[in-house]
Amino acid sequence: MSTAVDKKKLIMWLCVIIFPLAILCIPTTAVFTAPIRLFLAVTLCAILMFAFELLNNAIPGLLLPLSYMLLGIAPGNVAFSAWSGNVPWMIMGGLLIAGTFTRVGILKRVAYWCIIKSGASYRGILFGLWLTGLILSLAIPNQAFIPMAALTYGICIALNIGKSPEAAGIMLTGAIAAIQPILFIYNPSYAILEGAAFSVTGTTSSWLQYFYHNAPVLVWSLFLVFVVSIMFKPKTPINGKDYFVKSYQELGPMSFDEKKAVLVSFVLLGLLLTTNVHKIAAGWCFVLVALLMYLPGLSLANDDDLRTLNFPFVIFVAGCIGIGSVASAIGIGDIVSDLMLPLLANMGTTGILMSVWFLCVALNLLMTPLAIWSLVAAPLASVALALGIDPSVFLYTIFQGTDQIFMPYEYASYLIYFSFGLIYLKDFIKLFTVKTILNAIFMVVILIPYWHLIGLI
Repeated sequence: MSTAVDKKKLIMWLCVIIFPLAILCIPTTAVFTAPIRLFLAVTLCAILMFAFELLNNAIPGLLLPLSYMLLGIAPGNVAFSAWSGNVPWMIMGGLLIAGTFTRVGILKRVAYWCIIKSGASYRGILFGLWLTGLILSLAIPNQAFIPMAALTYGICIALNIGKSPEAAGIMLTGAIAAIQPILFIYNPSYAILEGAAFSVTGTTSSWLQYFYHNAPVLVWSLFLVFVVSIMFKPKTPINGKDYFVKSYQELGPMSFDEKKAVLVSFVLLGLLLTTNVHKIAAGWCFVLVALLMYLPGLSLANDDDLRTLNFPFVIFVAGCIGIGSVASAIGIGDIVSDLMLPLLANMGTTGILMSVWFLCVALNLLMTPLAIWSLVAAPLASVALALGIDPSVFLYTIFQGTDQIFMPYEYASYLIYFSFGLIYLKDFIKLFTVKTILNAIFMVVILIPYWHLIGLI
């Protein structure tokens, strides 16, 4: 077994070395310059390390900007520019808030309350999970997927639902409820995509602007839960109201720390809603609120919350954002724009956006969403500007496209739910294939016309 694993890793390491070397063997031209060739080789090497998970992601995350600088591809202020922006710090703040809220127990209380209010039948559980995901996403944007995964697994076990379509319905509704809100509630994941394109666009979104531009996705996420309830309808009725009422009662009265967590949630939401007033970027609001939890008088977070913070992931994200910054600095965005403009110019806005959507769906089969965002954000933003389209529309379309998957490996957040072992692979593929088809229809029939209606395009 060990030999097989070693052989597999050896093949992966050979790919990490051979493919970048193959790029270095390509002759340079007036367009394909030596710096661009070196950039592509270094970037591919790091992306393959990410994809094969050969090292802790923090290692290639640090190697990327360091290599860009030491090899003379870009100066240090460009290679490490992500750290001067708010995205890495926003992620740290969001992770810290989520970890603290999980520890004090407020997330579980919200979940039980939502499910009880929705009736706790099978369909009631699904819509209760959707409401839970929405509330948690307002409190801890983009950080609800892990507590929701644990919650849905616990529900299946408590209701004695083993590996089955019914379990798939509950688990995958939890995934939808936790992940879909990032498509309309401003969050660290979109900030990563926006940050990767910042060197081209020079702009960031506010919470209200992001929601306004993507409001139809709220209804889309609710519609997906309805689809799940139809596709995985149980053969015999399921009612868990007694279990949820009992579990909620066992939590007892809301603790003082839980009340402080609710206060912190409202402070964060208030800051995010008023960025146009106080002029503090949304990313820094997460950091301020996270630090607020340590101040005397509130004292909600503790040293354990800080010790459990996923710093390697933050370093990884900063390294990925650096790909876009360096790519723009050496002119790759202009090259991609020149190549794609003749292909897209006569397609019309819907054709252009759906081409971007299909590109991202296809890339998702080979790369993680984060790698795709890092790779295409800046070049496609350049294309958008050349076509006279607001780059944010391209970014929203990229976000939609990378959310469409067929297999669990394509998106780590969805993979977490599959890894609990309660979902048949055929059920996973069936739901997400239907979801992808429906999303293409949603883009063409609702979302793109909505962007026209509000004057975004």
